[in-house]
Amino acid sequence: MKTKIVAIFFLLISISGFSQIKRELGTKFDYNGKDEKDLKVVLVDNYNHYMFSVINIDGGMMPTNKLIIRKFDQKNQLVDTFTEEFPHKDVFTLHNYLGSFEIGNEKLVVVTDTYSNKTKKKELHKITFDKKTGTFDTTLISEHTFESLSKSGTAYAMVSQNKNYIGVVYSKFANKKVAEEHECAVIDGRTGDLLWQKNVSFPLLSFTDNVVLNDSGKFIFVRTTKETGSKNVLAIADGNTIENKDFGTEDVKIKKPLSFSVGPNDYLLAFDTYAHGVNRGEYGKILMYDVNAGKVLKNNFLENFNQIKDLNKVNFNTLFVQNDEIYVFVDCDFQSGTKPDPTFPNSTFKVPEYSNGYPSLLIFTMDGELKRSVDYKVLSFKEGNKSIGVQNIKGNFYLNTYVKGLNHYYNGIYQLNNGSIDQNIKRLSLDEDGTVITQFGNYLPEAKRLILAESYGDTKMAFINVTGIQL
Repeated sequence: MKTKIVAIFFLLISISGFSQIKRELGTKFDYNGKDEKDLKVVLVDNYNHYMFSVINIDGGMMPTNKLIIRKFDQKNQLVDTFTEEFPHKDVFTLHNYLGSFEIGNEKLVVVTDTYSNKTKKKELHKITFDKKTGTFDTTLISEHTFESLSKSGTAYAMVSQNKNYIGVVYSKFANKKVAEEHECAVIDGRTGDLLWQKNVSFPLLSFTDNVVLNDSGKFIFVRTTKETGSKNVLAIADGNTIENKDFGTEDVKIKKPLSFSVGPNDYLLAFDTYAHGVNRGEYGKILMYDVNAGKVLKNNFLENFNQIKDLNKVNFNTLFVQNDEIYVFVDCDFQSGTKPDPTFPNSTFKVPEYSNGYPSLLIFTMDGELKRSVDYKVLSFKEGNKSIGVQNIKGNFYLNTYVKGLNHYYNGIYQLNNGSIDQNIKRLSLDEDGTVITQFGNYLPEAKRLILAESYGDTKMAFINVTGIQL
């Protein structure tokens, strides 16, 4: 009886909320759904929001490498579009988009990598968009030379979990006869200024598998050495020192970890396998590592992803620490077919096509023990879109997703109840004629306004204002 009363109570709240909610569809605008990548809503305030995307296509008859930033007003009308070409727009130069990161809600920093086989030169640039002036500023981070394209090295951009630091790493070509060198730079995530830049080198026969940036602005290199074989060790580098850590007696090889902090303590969360012996698959275990103490807190067995066909990787979506628990939302990329190779558009060459789906919530204790996991049966989306969008508002979790029903999938903003989707406290449904972009979703509590968006095929999109909604 008590359970029924609670369910009715939440249902009445939901009905009351729906009666006050208003939806307002903005004007549809053009976009290129096939070529524009990494779509995200940025620089949001009560007056404007912006949509960022990038086109990064080299080769073929029409190479295109540019940033696109669209500005919208309170009524979701498109009021301006800003574009910026990647540096060195010529037929001899190749381009890589490495990532984009917000500096508060005033600026957006984009990191690019350009390299030319003609000049044998690689350059990393920081392109900053300032919404006050509507202008772009391009700054050279570092410049390098190389022997050939196959030995041009690899560049990465990343952000710390607390968003206070942006890291850029250029890893030079290395092999068994050439020792590793990494040109590292840290940018202040609050101002956009370059904080420090340093070359980090390791001995011969020492190889880096992954690198992440922690909440203190230090790079954590996940490495193997001649002495450890396949087993991983860690090297933690800042502008002055390199500190080595290991996993003690744990015989582990980890996937790219997630670094986060709780107070003064730093932690790593990572999927792992046995470095030697019989494995349970790449995602059969997940460990919590105390960086300060230099030890594994707990290595948990995990069954969630064993049955996913053609699994490519599992992504850490978002992480929250509250109520003495660690909540980690993850989703999966899996091969769902093939598509024409964009590098050779007029050929019969095919490349894998991936979709995103099978999201889960993993709940850990502060001691690193996997307390519970929740799988969500939701609609998968082709690459470029996420199967869920997660918001944490005043300690409550909301998912923007399509939940499986009897006959089809139903979109909505679903409030989680103890981690699970509870239809009794579904907060919103959208029944427009488009497809809701689930990774979009910005709530403005002062205005009680939720900004969502829908796409209409690969050519049109519109933002939606949902007003009078209390989350």
